[in-house]
Amino acid sequence: MSAATVIANAFGEEANLYSTVLCVSPTATTAQLRKAYYKRALQYHPDKQDASKSTQDELEDAKCKFHAISVAYDILSDPERRKEYDESGELYEEDDDVGSSNKSGTDQWKEYFTGMFGKVTTDDIDEFGSKYKGSEEERKDVLKYYTMFKGDLDKMLECVMLSEEDDKQRWVTEYINPAIKKGDVEKHDVALRKTLGDGGDDSHDDDEDSEDETTESEDDDDDDDGKKNKR
Repeated sequence: MSAATVIANAFGEEANLYSTVLCVSPTATTAQLRKAYYKRALQYHPDKQDASKSTQDELEDAKCKFHAISVAYDILSDPERRKEYDESGELYEEDDDVGSSNKSGTDQWKEYFTGMFGKVTTDDIDEFGSKYKGSEEERKDVLKYYTMFKGDLDKMLECVMLSEEDDKQRWVTEYINPAIKKGDVEKHDVALRKTLGDGGDDSHDDDEDSEDETTESEDDDDDDDGKKNKR
C-alpha cells in the first residue's frame, strides 16, 4: 500500500502531513518533528487502546492512524522527501510501498517507533500521560490548538496528546477561559459551545447575559429620566 493511500485512509484525501497528521508547523525543526511524532504516535499506539471500551471500528481506526502517523514522520524526517512534499504538497501512489513485507503495517511501524524511542508499555504511556495532563506543556498545547482550530474542541482532541472526551471541559475551565480573560487568546464561543456538548461551561454566556441585563436596566433608567424631564 502506498504512502498516499495510507494517509488518505486514516485522515482523508485532503490531509496535510504537517497540520492534519502530525499537528505541527510546516517550519518545524527536526527535533520538533520528532517530538510531534512521539506525541501523536502515543495517542494512537495499538498497545494503549482498550479493547473493552472500544468498538472494533475504533480499534481499527487507531491502528490505521498510528500507521499513517509513522508514515508521515518517515517522509518528513527525510530531508529530500520533505523538500519534495513541501514543494508539491502531494503524495503519489507510486511513493513508498509500505507494508509489503510479511509483517502487517502496524507491526512494522511499532518496531519503527520502538527503534526510535525504546519499547513502550501501557504502564509507560499511562505514567507519561499522568505527568503530561495538568502540566505547563499540556496548557501550551491546548492553547496552541485552540487558536489553530478556532475553538473546535473535536479537532483539538485529534492533536492534544493522550486526550479524551472528558478532557474538553477541563481544558475550557483550566486553560481556555483564563487565557481569554487575560487576553492571551481570542473568544470562539460558538465553536466551544458546539463542540463541548452537554454540561458545557456557560460562564461567557452568563457574563454576556449579565452585560445585556445591565444595559437594558440602564436604558430603562434613561427612559424614566426622560419621562420625568418631560413632566
